[in-house]
Amino acid sequence: MTGEPNIDPKIAGPAYTKKLRGARQAQIFFPLLAGGIYVYFGLHETFALQAKIATKYFYVQVALCWIPLWLACSVGSLLTSCYRFRIERSFQLSNSSLTKWLTAWLKGNLLVFLLSALYLEITFASYRISPSSGWLLAALLSSALLLGTSAITPWLLAYFYPVQPLANEVLKTKLALLAKKAGLDVAMVYEWRISERTRKANAMVAGIGHAKRILVTDTLISALSDEQVEALVAHELGHYALHHTNKRVALRCLTFFVMFWLMDLVINIGLISFHSQDDSWTNLSRIPGILLVWSMGYLYSAIPVVALSRQQERAADAYGWKLVGGVDHFISAMEKLTDLNLVFFDKKSQWQYSHPTTASRIDAAREYAKIHFVQNITPRAAVAGE
Repeated sequence: MTGEPNIDPKIAGPAYTKKLRGARQAQIFFPLLAGGIYVYFGLHETFALQAKIATKYFYVQVALCWIPLWLACSVGSLLTSCYRFRIERSFQLSNSSLTKWLTAWLKGNLLVFLLSALYLEITFASYRISPSSGWLLAALLSSALLLGTSAITPWLLAYFYPVQPLANEVLKTKLALLAKKAGLDVAMVYEWRISERTRKANAMVAGIGHAKRILVTDTLISALSDEQVEALVAHELGHYALHHTNKRVALRCLTFFVMFWLMDLVINIGLISFHSQDDSWTNLSRIPGILLVWSMGYLYSAIPVVALSRQQERAADAYGWKLVGGVDHFISAMEKLTDLNLVFFDKKSQWQYSHPTTASRIDAAREYAKIHFVQNITPRAAVAGE
């Protein structure tokens, strides 16, 4: 589904954003609830015992204990994901069939399972290697895993959606020249084909070193002019030129040290032992407690990361305006993008989002133009709720 929506975005946008916020909160609560039920019925102890019977290899035992807990949490996740899918359909944001959507959900959940399993194995391995400073080693290894995951982002995207070289040679040349102007070595410009499942649109620059790639969705290409796409990509190039991605990853890595220090603290005082007398790192029944501390730590540590992200968005906006030499195409692109994605939020709730409000970004663009450019500026976007 591409092009303009069949519903009025100014009316539908605030309603969709409110429902989406509720769905996101439910996506946190229900998996944790499922994990709580799992522990209440003593399944963590049952599967810990069965894992020890099944194999003598400790790290295989950890994996065997993680599988049933992950399945329990996945049930909670599936319920809320179905609700979110229903929301996307009702607001004409998704045109995916139930089969395609479910396939994508399974693929995403499998990726979550693998990454979570790696973090869990890292935690147990670190404490077995060094019981006194395991939290520090776990934080270092988890940071390394995060860096590796960030480096392969373009390939992870291709896991979910078809990605192919951009067919529009004119636009490809423009974006390549723009990257060169920004001083970035971009290997390829790709079209990220998502229109078979959603009308949402996006652009990004991903990867590290010579593997950096510009990705633009086919929905963005079909709905916006080349100049508008160029203005949005200039913003994304700004993130790389200003080293924003590295700073965000560094801050997230720093939060790992806080999270694992907190985990070490609550383990030492017995808060996640679930009444078990075994406080050693061979006690597999503590896996649900580790997951709980990890989830809560990751959730709350996102607050400073999101705050930093909002600052970086403003800086990347200014970089992009300077790079393309104007703000008009950026303003019109933001208006179209907001209507396509239907995300409308005001300043009171922007603390929950990684971006400032669209209205404030457009206002900032006009102020920037008054100082730096002499040009006609498009009328202010009438964005509902902002």
